[in-house]
Amino acid sequence: MKRIVCALVILLSNLHFLFAQNISDLDTFERSIKPRAILTYDVAIGEKKYQFIATIKTVGDKISFDWETKDPDNKKGTINVYANAVDSADAIFSDYSRGNTPIAEETALFISKKIFNDVVANAESNIKMGGAEDTATLMSNTISEFNFNLNGNLVSVPGWDMQGGTDVRYTLDVIESTKFPLITRLDIGWTMQLIEIRNP
Repeated sequence: MKRIVCALVILLSNLHFLFAQNISDLDTFERSIKPRAILTYDVAIGEKKYQFIATIKTVGDKISFDWETKDPDNKKGTINVYANAVDSADAIFSDYSRGNTPIAEETALFISKKIFNDVVANAESNIKMGGAEDTATLMSNTISEFNFNLNGNLVSVPGWDMQGGTDVRYTLDVIESTKFPLITRLDIGWTMQLIEIRNP
């Protein structure tokens, strides 16, 4: 009996430590999301692989960032997400083939407040994964955590692993942050995976 009690105490202590660590890493993440933060994603489109790098200009009621893709894609541009999209868009922008792009009906890199609130309330949301012209897909949430490099340290941040679709299976992984619900992984037939956030 004593062994069982001891084992339970150790297990609960470890769980408490992991939870506290995740909350600490979430705080560190939120402090890092500010102008000049550099986000690096690995992109895979079939056999084509390259890095996508976003440098945040503004974040909050509006979102803007400069972006560039490395070899062999070699493109660059600027995304400006309008306030109404940050607040209520139900679509995800993913067409990084154009240069300077204003977005009024989609969000980029982050999900909207509407999608965030839907998931908080219902553990699911209808999302147009292929952009504003796409048909909405019901994306259901599973609680998860995501690991990536943050200013040279590996962090583990709580988030949502949302999946949906029948003919095409979509994945949308998002950090569970009211302030900055950042997309860490997008899979819509090609993938985009966060590997690093760095503050200069």
